[in-house]
Amino acid sequence: MVNEEIKNAMLKDKERSLHINRVPKNTKESFIELAENEFAGDFGMTLKSLFDNFSLWKLLFENVDYKLDDILERISQLEIKEQKPEETKSLRMLSGRRVEKGGKQNGKFE
Repeated sequence: MVNEEIKNAMLKDKERSLHINRVPKNTKESFIELAENEFAGDFGMTLKSLFDNFSLWKLLFENVDYKLDDILERISQLEIKEQKPEETKSLRMLSGRRVEKGGKQNGKFE
């Protein structure tokens, strides 16, 4: 009976603990400072908050990235249009009269 209580206590402790290795010193200090200032020293809630915020920022930046790609595509299409000279649809005669490209219509150039 005592043995089972000890096992249950150890299992509960393992479920709540998290060990992270190879954390840079300045990152660890910043994390501890954030936990103490914003979450009353609760490392679990600090980690949860950071993870939730990371997930939201990731979604935001993915959407911004897609929009930037769309904007850049539109800009490149406009640049291509600017580089192509537009064909003139009419010619101006020496007299100042305009002649539409394509020939006569009804016996007259328009």
